[in-house]
Amino acid sequence: MNGNNPSQRGIWLAIILLASLVGGAVVGVLFHVAGVALPAVMGASGAAFMGVASLGLAAHRFMTE
Repeated sequence: MNGNNPSQRGIWLAIILLASLVGGAVVGVLFHVAGVALPAVMGASGAAFMGVASLGLAAHRFMTE
């Protein structure tokens, strides 16, 4: 996996951010189904998005260097 090519960086960023969006949405749905209050659902969704995005970007950097 050679992600240092500038033409591939945008693709990998899009893949990582879309995966983060899906992960955040899944967490939000699960919290909503569990009957948690709306501020907690939004907070959990945001935290999951940020966690998956950070992990994905760090893993991509680790794999390319």
